Amino acid sequence: MTDVYIPTLTHATERDIDLLLVEELYANWDFVVWLAVRAGFDQKVVSWDVKHSKRRTRSRREIDIFVDITLKGGHRAALLIENKINASEQPDQAESYREELDVLAADYRSRSMVIVCPVGYHQQQVVFTSKFDLVLTYEEIRDWFAEAESEAGNEAALRFRLRAELFDQAINKHRRGYTAIPDKVVGDFNAQYVRLLAELAPEIFPGNSMLKPANPRESTSMIYDQDKSFASLPKDVRPRRFAHELGRGLERRANYVAVTFAGWGHALPQLKERFKRDTAQIGAEFFAKPPTKTRPNPGLVMMFPTEPVDNQADFSDQRDQMIDGIREAQVLRKWLCANSNILLSWKNLVEKVGR
Repeated sequence: MTDVYIPTLTHATERDIDLLLVEELYANWDFVVWLAVRAGFDQKVVSWDVKHSKRRTRSRREIDIFVDITLKGGHRAALLIENKINASEQPDQAESYREELDVLAADYRSRSMVIVCPVGYHQQQVVFTSKFDLVLTYEEIRDWFAEAESEAGNEAALRFRLRAELFDQAINKHRRGYTAIPDKVVGDFNAQYVRLLAELAPEIFPGNSMLKPANPRESTSMIYDQDKSFASLPKDVRPRRFAHELGRGLERRANYVAVTFAGWGHALPQLKERFKRDTAQIGAEFFAKPPTKTRPNPGLVMMFPTEPVDNQADFSDQRDQMIDGIREAQVLRKWLCANSNILLSWKNLVEKVGR
C-alpha cells in the first residue's frame, strides 16, 4: 500500500504567508540578504527592522511588509513588499506603493517595491505585477527554504521543511482558484441594514450585493443602487458609485458615505476650491487618487466621514452609528438631486481641465 502524504497544515492563507515572511525577515539574516540582493541592494546588510501592515504616509491603505535596512556605509534602504495568493489588484494599488517610495526618498537612498506571489498569479496578472520592481515567486521562496533545509541541522531543517511545505500549499491554493465563502453573520447584518435603510430612507435603494442572503466575510461596503437612487439626475452627471463604507469598525480604515464621479478625479487639484465652495452648505469633502499611466482618469470622490461600524459584530449595539451614516447618505443624495445644474457645470469644467 502506498503511503499518502498529508500536509501538517490543512491549507495556507495570505496572512499565513505574511507572518511567515515577517518571521524570516525578522530573524534570518541570510534570508534578508538574499531578498535584498534580489531587490537590487548590492551592498552588505548591516542591520534591519521589519514591520507588518505598516500604514502608508499618505494613504489609508497599508503596506503588507516594510523592511528598513541599513547597508554598509550607513545609508538606508526601504523595501516594500506586497503579498498576493489570488486576490485581485485593488484600484491603483501598485501606483500607491510607488507613491510611497517617492515619499520615502528623503530618508532612504535605496528603495524597491516587490510583489511576492505564485508563478500562476504573475502570469494571470502580468500587467499588475510588472508595475513592481521585482516579482518574487512563491516557487523561488519555496526552493530557497528547501535548499536551506538541506544545509541545516536537525531542528532548523524541520522548520525550513515546514516553510517550504506551506509555500507549496499556497501555490496549490492559487491553482485551485479562490471562491469567496459566504458568511451568514455578514449576510444577516446586511439584511438588518437593508430593513433600517427602508425605514429611514426609502428613496435610497440597496444594491444587489446588499440583498444577497450571505456575503463574503471581507465584504464591508454597503453599496447602494446609484441608478435607482439618482434616477432624477441626467446620466452624464450621475455618480457611478454610492456607498456607505463601514471600515470593519476600525478608525484607521475607510469610514464614510460617498459618491464617485467616473473620470473626474484628475481635475481635483485645479477645481477643489470650486467644489468646496459650491458645497459649503453641506460641508462635503473631496479626494481622488493621483492619475497614472494605467488610470489617467481616476474617479472624484465626494464624501462625508462616518463612525466606524463592524458588520461582524452585534447590529443593535451599532444602530445609532448606522442611523447617522444613513442620514449622511440622505443629505448627500438630496443635495445632488437638487443641484444637477451645479453638477453639469462641474462636468464642463472637468472637461476643460482635461483638454
